[in-house]
Amino acid sequence: MNDFHKAHPGPGSPEAVEAVTAVVSSLATDIDAILARFHVSERDAADLLREILLLAIYRWDQIANHEVWLLATLRRACVRRLLQQAPPEV
Repeated sequence: MNDFHKAHPGPGSPEAVEAVTAVVSSLATDIDAILARFHVSERDAADLLREILLLAIYRWDQIANHEVWLLATLRRACVRRLLQQAPPEV
């Protein structure tokens, strides 16, 4: 590995993983409240969180406010899931 990679870790760096883990831990109550509000099952919650956390790790250095981004992205994912499950209107 050359010096450039040491100075500029890429997306998904171990530092991003640690930072995402810390922020998610601090937001656990808020995350649980959002999932409960949308009546998301445990299985669906695990899928949603996995997708969002992977995206967060990849984009971590591009996100201005990590807490707001994580909660807003989770809400949008819950709304999308709810709309996908809704029966089509006749």
